[in-house]
Amino acid sequence: MPQLELKNIDFSYKDTKVIDNFNLTVERGEFATLLGESGCGKTTILRLISGFLNPSQGSIYIRGEEQNGILPNRRKIGMVFQDYALFPHLTVEQNLFYGLKLKKDFRSQKKQSTELVMQTAENLELTHLLNRFPGELSGGQQQRVALGRSLVLEPEVLLMDEPLSSLDTNLRIKVREELKEIQQKLKITTIYVTHDQEEALSLSDRIAVMKGGKVIQFNSPEKIYFEPRDEFTADFVGRANILHQNGEKILVRPEWITISKNKDTEHRGTVLTTSFFGDRFRYKIQLKTGEEITAYTESTEENLSAGEEVGITFRRQWKLEQ
Repeated sequence: MPQLELKNIDFSYKDTKVIDNFNLTVERGEFATLLGESGCGKTTILRLISGFLNPSQGSIYIRGEEQNGILPNRRKIGMVFQDYALFPHLTVEQNLFYGLKLKKDFRSQKKQSTELVMQTAENLELTHLLNRFPGELSGGQQQRVALGRSLVLEPEVLLMDEPLSSLDTNLRIKVREELKEIQQKLKITTIYVTHDQEEALSLSDRIAVMKGGKVIQFNSPEKIYFEPRDEFTADFVGRANILHQNGEKILVRPEWITISKNKDTEHRGTVLTTSFFGDRFRYKIQLKTGEEITAYTESTEENLSAGEEVGITFRRQWKLEQ
């Protein structure tokens, strides 16, 4: 039985439909990411799952039980917001306890609640920070406290709305690695929202690429990258060269291309620009057909100059749906 299932979900803001016949099935312990441009409906889906909004049509199930009504009737949904929403006047320990103290049985279950908070703090490596206030923490530490505050409620589904967007690049990479380790360790079903393709590829078990309130493709990161269904997915996830051959659209990723000074190859072209990125060179090349492509080579290889004619081989290519 799936942990979470959304069936034929529609939702409109006034007269504008933002979610259109949305379907998604997420298994227990799976890390599923909603990936798409701003305005495609990602956050609206989270709000529908959490109970902040109700669908105008369709049903939401958690472990086979339909979720009816708004927030009070939702079963064990945890949510980590973009800005973490920590209470600045409370310590880390008090922030972790906050949701538990709102439960009716908190007094009778205080010992168990304390044990749960301490175990969660240990799992997230927060034990040495329990007496600090949020303003005394790094961005990564604040993110773990926000995650811990949701985890102590023992949610059946954890929702995360672009929780790393406020971090700088280096810290974001470090924290997402920690987040993946924590999720795999705790095996908690997670729905994650982002518009960052690298984040989605590195974190997810499966990715739902969204456009216009619909799922365009829902599959493993590898399938999404190597075998995208259509041009939108190919172009949105990774760098894409979309070529037209015999009436078909062909995807060729920049790293699938071999460039050589030997012009006795199937394709030939002229280097337009050269860019250096430390570990690789990036070339913009105009093919003899007039189409332009982007290609990568390792920085250990010989650099090519603008204006130079080269031979081109596609080591791999993928036919897209029309």
